[in-house]
Amino acid sequence: MKFIIPQNYKFKNRIFGIIDYSTAVLNIIWNTILFFIFKNLQIILTTKIFIFSALSFPVLLLTIVGFNNESPLYTIKYLIRYIRRPKLYLFQKDTHFEQP
Repeated sequence: MKFIIPQNYKFKNRIFGIIDYSTAVLNIIWNTILFFIFKNLQIILTTKIFIFSALSFPVLLLTIVGFNNESPLYTIKYLIRYIRRPKLYLFQKDTHFEQP
């Protein structure tokens, strides 16, 4: 059986077919930063686990679900770019037509 793959199709290398490698590195860096921050805090272990999971789960969820299979790195870049220079385009539909 032969499969015909178009020339403009881009293969994306992913871990387990879900997460891009650059996104996985971002998740690992974020989780290690959180780990070292919570390691030095003097609070109860269950509270550390709860706060760690509350801060790391949204990032992981964003990497798995994403927006139109877009990498979260690009999504964050677009959000920061929009915060710096917001452009809002509003168009009003003209429902009143002038009669001659």
